[in-house]
Amino acid sequence: MQRYNDLNVTAIAVATFVGAVLTFAAILGIQVLYYAVANRQHEQKVVAAPTFESDSVIAEQEVKLTRYGWINREKNQVAVPIERAMELVVRELSSENGKEQSDGS
Repeated sequence: MQRYNDLNVTAIAVATFVGAVLTFAAILGIQVLYYAVANRQHEQKVVAAPTFESDSVIAEQEVKLTRYGWINREKNQVAVPIERAMELVVRELSSENGKEQSDGS
């Protein structure tokens, strides 16, 4: 009985090379498909999205942040522009810090 110990190294190398090339091509193809779909979704959701609704909301918020007005007249609550409110808070905090330092001395 004859034993076959010889491996066909050439066939194994070709099969390995072809498998590696096919795997690389599949990965590359899936990646290209993914980015194409992601770009299409981005265009639909972000670029082509109607902005009139968000523009009106932003304009409304800017008005609230930059003007004086009544929040509740019965409770004497007034809206102050954000820049002025920040100035008042800084002034109030710096005067409180000055009092604390002078009290501690």
